Amino acid sequence: MAVINDVLDISKIEAGKLVLESLHFDLQQVMARAVAQVAERAQAKGLAIQVEAPPKLDSHLLGDPTRLTQALLNYLSNAVKFTERGKITLRTLFQDQDEDSVTVRFEVLDSGVGIEAQAIDQIFSAFQQADNSTTRKFGGTGLGLAITRELARLMGGESGVSSEIGKGSTFWFSARLKRGSGCAPLLQSV
Repeated sequence: MAVINDVLDISKIEAGKLVLESLHFDLQQVMARAVAQVAERAQAKGLAIQVEAPPKLDSHLLGDPTRLTQALLNYLSNAVKFTERGKITLRTLFQDQDEDSVTVRFEVLDSGVGIEAQAIDQIFSAFQQADNSTTRKFGGTGLGLAITRELARLMGGESGVSSEIGKGSTFWFSARLKRGSGCAPLLQSV
C-alpha cells in the first residue's frame, strides 16, 4: 500500500493536482507521531532516536499536518533503514518569522552509511537511489525523497542533504507555516 500511495502522490504532484490542507495543528504532536511510527524499527536495530526542538516551542501552527508528517516519515524511515548503529536525531529549528508565519527547518541526522558526493544530485529525483545495489540491499522505490522535495516546495520551503560516506547524513527540509490564532512569537529574535 505504501508503494501505491507514493506512486499516486508523485503522480498528483507532477500533474499539479496535490492540494495542501490548511489546518490548525501542534508541531510537537506531529514530530512525536512521526517518531512513534519508526520507533519500533529503530529499537529492533538498537538505534536511539533523539528529538531536539527549541526550548520555548509554541507550536500551534496552521498548515498540512498530514503532509508534514509524511515528509518527516520519509526522512526518518530512510535514516532507520540506512543506519546500523548509533543514533538518529530529529532536529527542528526556526529560521525566520513575521507576524503571520514562520519558516521551520526540519533536520534528520543519522550515523548511517552516508552517500557519495556524485550520487547526492540524483537521489531527490523520482525512482532514483544512490546506486543499484541500494535497491537490492535495502529495498525501496526511490520516491520518498522526491515526494519530500516537492512537499517542501509546496510548503514554501526547500530540501537538501549533506553526507559523508561512513559518517552519516543530514537530510533537511524547510516549510513556511502560518501561525495559529493567539500564538506568541516563536523566536526571541530573528
